[in-house]
Amino acid sequence: MSTATAVSRTVSATQRVASWLKHLGISEYAFDDTISLVNPLLTVHRLHAQVIAKVQETPSACTLVLQAGPAFAGLTPGQYVMVGVSINGTRCRRAYSPRSVNGSADRFAITVQRQAHGKVSNHIHDRIKVGDVIEIEQSAGEFTLPTPAPSQVLMMAGGSGITPIMSMIEHLKRTQSSTRITLVYFARSEADRIFAESLSRLAKEWPQLNYQPVVSEAFTGDQTVPQPALSQTLLDDRMPGWRGVSSYCCGPAPLMDAARAIWQEAGLTAHLKLEAFAPNRPTGDANARHQIRIQRGEQAMAFDAPGNQTLLESGEKAGHALKHGCRQGICHECTCRLNSGSIKDLTTGEQIDGNGQTVRLCVTTALSDLDMQALS
Repeated sequence: MSTATAVSRTVSATQRVASWLKHLGISEYAFDDTISLVNPLLTVHRLHAQVIAKVQETPSACTLVLQAGPAFAGLTPGQYVMVGVSINGTRCRRAYSPRSVNGSADRFAITVQRQAHGKVSNHIHDRIKVGDVIEIEQSAGEFTLPTPAPSQVLMMAGGSGITPIMSMIEHLKRTQSSTRITLVYFARSEADRIFAESLSRLAKEWPQLNYQPVVSEAFTGDQTVPQPALSQTLLDDRMPGWRGVSSYCCGPAPLMDAARAIWQEAGLTAHLKLEAFAPNRPTGDANARHQIRIQRGEQAMAFDAPGNQTLLESGEKAGHALKHGCRQGICHECTCRLNSGSIKDLTTGEQIDGNGQTVRLCVTTALSDLDMQALS
């Protein structure tokens, strides 16, 4: 019997048992809790992965190599995986972009950039060790390549935004090595550039990869002197003909804003895919207080929101347990319907006036009093 067949039968068997128990009135998670005492990787609803390696990529970025259980369905390059860790008794979840290890369906790596006040990123850097088991969820997201991939692509990244881009590059190298790739990668310095050695080596071994590193703080932090930034001039210099190719961009909000503006001006927004790792911070008036009302089922939550906080932050500071996941505008678990009032979407900078539109609390700031309906 092949390994793949054995794995498939293991998953099928555990799922059947969980289904039978559910019909008997036993929670599906009770099955997971019981089987996890034997092997947490065999759970079928609340999935787990074991840390089998931990690598320091840069002074502020580390990579976890994870072995998932057989119920993990694999990933498409560019997607994210929700990772859950317990911190002081509280379960915290964040989205990270995984890279398949040698094309494996159940072994992948995530690279985590330490954030100054990042609860989960600092926990992963300081506490997670080889042998630990963490919770994961099935991969999701639409920041992916089409099948088959284009013959030529432009990829742009800033800081830790390189992680989904690297997943795509490695996938193309394995499966469609004739694709021509230009990668423009912004970082504060060579020391801060995640995968610097791997990218340089890959570019030497693989002529199809045109690797263009750019040292710049324009999109990654405070700048004290003029810095190179994404512009039509830079693109014309690094990849003449960029207007005619499929393009992918991932990184901090200023980089995303620049890419969005360039492609809009060129009338080519359909050729650009964006994935934001860190939305703009709210810059509204800290003294402006807006009344927020969110209805979730029979429960009504009310709190004040200043102009310099997201709705999620304001609700949490008021003591409400608002459903959320990634806190990055990626997973959509904090989505609510905006019935009335006006908000600013921090991922686009646009004002949205309430008329039943869906908005994400973690990347939204209030411009007026709001009436909202939670969708989950």
